[in-house]
Amino acid sequence: MTVLNLPARLNPGNLRLHVILVCFILQVNTVCLFSQTKYYIEGKVINSTTLNPVPFATVKLKNNQLGVYANANGDFRIIRNSDFQNDSVIITCIGFKRLSISYKDLSNTEVNKIYLTQAIYGLEEVKVIASRRKLGSIRIIERAIRKIKDNYPDKPFSYISYYRDYQKKDGNYINLNEAIVQTLDNGFSTGSIVNKYRLLDFRKNMDFPRINISPYYNTDGSSDYYYSDKFIPNAVLGDQNGNELFILMVHDAIRNYNKWSFSFINYFSEDFILNHFFSDPVPVYNNNLLLYRIDFKTKPKVTSYYNMIASGSIYIQPKDYSIHKLEYSCYYQTSGKENKEMFNVDIEYGHENPSDSLMYLKYISFNNIFNLVDTTDNNYFRILKSYWNPSEYSKSTMVVEFNRKIDPESAFKKKNYEIMAGKKTEKIKSIQVSGYKLLIKLKDEKAKKRFRKCTVSIENIKDIDGNILNHRKPMELYQYRELFVQEYNKALPFTDSCYMQYLPLEKNCISKVRGKDKYWMNTPENIKQDK
Repeated sequence: MTVLNLPARLNPGNLRLHVILVCFILQVNTVCLFSQTKYYIEGKVINSTTLNPVPFATVKLKNNQLGVYANANGDFRIIRNSDFQNDSVIITCIGFKRLSISYKDLSNTEVNKIYLTQAIYGLEEVKVIASRRKLGSIRIIERAIRKIKDNYPDKPFSYISYYRDYQKKDGNYINLNEAIVQTLDNGFSTGSIVNKYRLLDFRKNMDFPRINISPYYNTDGSSDYYYSDKFIPNAVLGDQNGNELFILMVHDAIRNYNKWSFSFINYFSEDFILNHFFSDPVPVYNNNLLLYRIDFKTKPKVTSYYNMIASGSIYIQPKDYSIHKLEYSCYYQTSGKENKEMFNVDIEYGHENPSDSLMYLKYISFNNIFNLVDTTDNNYFRILKSYWNPSEYSKSTMVVEFNRKIDPESAFKKKNYEIMAGKKTEKIKSIQVSGYKLLIKLKDEKAKKRFRKCTVSIENIKDIDGNILNHRKPMELYQYRELFVQEYNKALPFTDSCYMQYLPLEKNCISKVRGKDKYWMNTPENIKQDK
């Protein structure tokens, strides 16, 4: 299992995020209908009181049992399909009353603004809350963890999802990749290591800027200025061989409750309660379903060693102690003593239909900050050329020309140079700085032939502005991965089937199916406006 994780207490200078790889093995005979179309009904879910967007609201077709989810800005879209004309669209979100709208009443030409009303609990619910509070938050969470085996499916099941990954740079979306994915899950009685996936569709969305970014994470936490691998400040994240979907799925702490998870959840079944302080439960509604929201934060003894803090909320139904939602954010302290988010995980589960008491994944979102060497930076401090010029200087003097003026203090340090003539290390007699030129005079003035074949290694010298040799500018980006379930347990008529491998999505094969349009990529329009 791959997880974003901080290490046991080793060395503050060796702070890492460890990863364990996952294998996926499972066969279920299922089949799918899908394809892409350019025609959608667009909507935006809004809080009727505050007029703010409602993030991650569930938007579901009642009869066709297909669902999508609004993005963080409340935007969604539904494919135009004649089969949906007599259907109803059900919009729900934790904290709000359910809203039902006829599909045929939705506008095809304008963005449909959908207003949700906040749900308020009544006197009867207050009595239930008062009774449950006697248990205390920790007791409620303990029962919820023990009940995972009862509240979630232990038999094989499958689901179709819309998946996307992208980065954000200066608030703008870049490198948006989208896919339709079938997940074959062997049930909570086994680890997710036996899950299998089919890629049903994939595209690089060219409506957004694209820059060349490696799909791989640096494995030792240090930046390499000659390569474009991603690295997380003071941490390491395993990259599942560049498969962002696999990275996302193993960060589901509810599905992987008895496996090592991300810091500081760790083993959710064992460490979650030990590592956090919990507030009193607060009642919230998901339509008419009463839930407890319990806020939490990490104990200082757990995170102070790493100069980090983490906090979040867990939502539990008091009737059966099912966990409906888990929000988790981890922050590290910058040199300016400000908290910067290192990673965030948001997971929601729910009942697939009223007749099924089991809980199924609705969506999962995981993002983390990372730095990257800007390979487009062509103005970095570098060497332009080097040569021997006996007509101008001594025969034993090498001239090195740079694109910027050289900082003499760093240039005079002989330890920053290694000059080899064959297997022999040549000793430096003197170093002279002349603007953009560096003059290195060697002690041996007789080995002229050897000088012509020598190699020179230079590092750690700076220009007059403090730029280090060969160090391109870093970029700070956030990597996002999001999966939104559209349909459960439907047979799909495959004409060509293959399973996803430990490779970037674009390098995986696509399973082909026959049939009419059904599943779609839910690219919200307002993402384009954010460009």
